[in-house]
Amino acid sequence: MPAQPQTCPVPESAWDRELLFAVRPESSAALVAQGITRGVYRGRAWRRVRRGFYVPACAGWLPREQRFSATQRILDITPALTEQMTLGTWAAAYILGVDWLDGRDPHTWEAKPVDIIAGDRRRRQRKELTYRFTPLPDEDALIRNGMRITGPLRTAFDGARWAGSLEDAVVFVDAVAHFLAIEPDDLKSYGSEHPQWTGIEQATAAVALTRPEVKSTWETRLRMCWSNDAGLPPPLINVPIFDGSGHLLGIVDLFDPGSGLVAEFDGDQHRDVEHHRRDNIREEKLESANLVVVRSDKTDIRRARRQLVERLQIGYRRGRARDRSLDDWTLQQPRWWRPPPAR
Repeated sequence: MPAQPQTCPVPESAWDRELLFAVRPESSAALVAQGITRGVYRGRAWRRVRRGFYVPACAGWLPREQRFSATQRILDITPALTEQMTLGTWAAAYILGVDWLDGRDPHTWEAKPVDIIAGDRRRRQRKELTYRFTPLPDEDALIRNGMRITGPLRTAFDGARWAGSLEDAVVFVDAVAHFLAIEPDDLKSYGSEHPQWTGIEQATAAVALTRPEVKSTWETRLRMCWSNDAGLPPPLINVPIFDGSGHLLGIVDLFDPGSGLVAEFDGDQHRDVEHHRRDNIREEKLESANLVVVRSDKTDIRRARRQLVERLQIGYRRGRARDRSLDDWTLQQPRWWRPPPAR
């Protein structure tokens, strides 16, 4: 009987998948020892990542996205690390398996610097990295792939307290809690142990708002528009809604049962013609059940935020004023219903 072909398991995290095609920088001396001359590694086929350190020019390059992978960008700065330094915030989260935190600004798509928790202040800040000078006990760090990184709780809190806004802080904590199954109560306890930390107020506020059941960072941003900007009641998240006959109308991103308001975020996949067609049918089903639907995308949150807030508030008022005798929906789950597997 012929041997059955063996299948290689697909790495679970983006870090592990990208690590297959990423390259750690090597010193010029190491390259010369391998027979790679100065003229070669200083040519177009190689890329200098730091003085005296190089990687192949194609290492970690994502052709479709026209950018370097987050994993390669993290590896690029490793020559700057010493034994006393620790990778933190988004880089630590990405290594831990938080795929959503890839170190890209969601509004400009520019690469963010890598945060390094350093042991002293004799370091010059650089474009590609930021030195943070803050105490880091050994129990808050661990070793992954030969690199010292902050652990899950410390990563979540540092990302929240150093974020540029409360919204960014909530996005960070939501993502870490989602992927690493961190309980909000554990985050609250951790924060209470460090009341004097810089940025603790923002971190504490972000933890209070965190919802691990989110499905994307943009869903978190839509929720912040809903709650903080529009001032609407805290929504249910990714809740299944059924019609009166027990048929699934949809699992909606945000939902307020009192007003019947549904808010949906359309990611890039929704641009596909077939996906868009299914979205329209789903929206019609929800509206036929006497629900109010507000759909949004990245442009709404990035550049038309004020209009989105107004649309949410108008939708909420419409829902509150609806004829409830026409409601044909329920949150009661029929016996056949099985929640989809967690992401």
